[in-house]
Amino acid sequence: MAEYKGVMIFGEVREGKLAAVTTELLGCGRNLADALGQELYCLLVGNDITSLAGEAIAYGADRVYVVDTPPMKDYDTDLYLSVSEKVARQVMPCIVLFGQTAIGRDLGPCLAFRLGTAISTDCVELAIEPGSKLLLQTKPVYGDNARATFTCESYPQMATVRARVMSSPERDGSREGQIINVEASLDAPSVRTKVIKRVVEESTGIKLEDANVVVCGGRGIGSAEGFKK
Repeated sequence: MAEYKGVMIFGEVREGKLAAVTTELLGCGRNLADALGQELYCLLVGNDITSLAGEAIAYGADRVYVVDTPPMKDYDTDLYLSVSEKVARQVMPCIVLFGQTAIGRDLGPCLAFRLGTAISTDCVELAIEPGSKLLLQTKPVYGDNARATFTCESYPQMATVRARVMSSPERDGSREGQIINVEASLDAPSVRTKVIKRVVEESTGIKLEDANVVVCGGRGIGSAEGFKK
């Protein structure tokens, strides 16, 4: 355990900005790192994203590892897994966190397997157990009718975190941190998939995931008029 140190989050970028789940993870990771008396790291992977490293620091990161190269523009399991494993083995954090997103649900378990550890998915609460210093990973079970808390004695301890259950910290532009550029070292033959085309679905109004309040009704409502009751 002595060689593992720090908390690392995998940061996602959307539309040229840090995704909301990333700032939420930075807030959660900051609390965990402070409880351990250790540093908070952030890993950013993509293309033309180096400028966002300062934002990650402003939201709580002490060190930001950046893999910025055109082949990383679109998410690819093989490419992202390769660089994530490289950074994880280099940094050796005791905790690694992902958002419970399409990327996190795919990449997190793959990385856990590569690192020979386990991962708890869809967590809604994380804390440090005072005695053992293990990560307490709380998630819904039995169809969301109960919650269970897990610990893992293998390292790094890994989890994906449900969006909107953690609070984003206040942005502090005066914070200082270290930005470390990481060479991707891409192995073309190991890449088994390729993004041919990306189609963006146009939508109007507030996105469901961005809404502060969601009101819904079942078949018994009958029609839109039923909501007036």
